[in-house]
Amino acid sequence: MIKIQYFCKFIGSRSIFRMLKIDIHGMKDGEHEITLSSEISESECMFEEFSGFIELNGRIRKVGNRYSLKSTVKANANLVCDRSLKNYNEIVNCEVNLAFIANTKAFLENSVKDIDSDILIREDAQYIDITHEAIELLALSLPMKRVAPEYKNKDITEIFPELTNSENATDERWSKLKDFKIN
Repeated sequence: MIKIQYFCKFIGSRSIFRMLKIDIHGMKDGEHEITLSSEISESECMFEEFSGFIELNGRIRKVGNRYSLKSTVKANANLVCDRSLKNYNEIVNCEVNLAFIANTKAFLENSVKDIDSDILIREDAQYIDITHEAIELLALSLPMKRVAPEYKNKDITEIFPELTNSENATDERWSKLKDFKIN
């Protein structure tokens, strides 16, 4: 199992950044199980929906100077229901599949010509920081339609019964539109 490392920069007594880092120093070729966990704070995460911990479980494979990470990541999201405007919590899951190449020359040149989707790291790197990628992938997995669990299978009239009475009392100005025919 790979070690979990927490790094913090301090200004006075306030922590402003905490990162998840995979220790790759001295890693041998092959597959390695990985489990990472880090607390999310407002100062480190640009997405205000997330709180609590980010948890990542998976495997990292090293072959020569290439690293391949296949894992799942989950975090707690504080969301607002679109129907009732009540706050609720939902666990957001996503897959994280990343590839890294240790190539100092290309890293320093910012060369991406020959390398399509691989992330460049230095050959002498001690760790791989995956915090930002994990948070961004979680943000992409946030639901577009945010409905609290207690309202998922309910019709809007069940949630707001006062709407049923107003539907029966139609405004007479709109009654002429019933006869309107569209070809």
